Amino acid sequence: MKQTLLILTIAIFSFACTSTKTKKVDGASVQTVEIVYQVEGMTCDHCEKSIHKGVNTLEGISEVVANHEDSTTRVVFDSSKTDKEQIAEAIQKRGYKVIE
Repeated sequence: MKQTLLILTIAIFSFACTSTKTKKVDGASVQTVEIVYQVEGMTCDHCEKSIHKGVNTLEGISEVVANHEDSTTRVVFDSSKTDKEQIAEAIQKRGYKVIE
């Protein structure tokens, strides 16, 4: 049962899901993007904190939520300051594999 749930989770999140929103900040339009990465290799809370710390070093990041239980990392960012490839690279620099 546990293995079936894991396989189903991987199948559902085997790609990065994205959504885009535009909001006004100081009179200017800012396009924020929310993306969910499937991340291989997270096993504990320390892994989550490591990814959080690595991604938060990038400019334009407003939220990072890593979850080792479902092997996902959700990131909300300003698309004018960083992009999904830079975020994936920051995760991989921490020793984890981003599944595309």
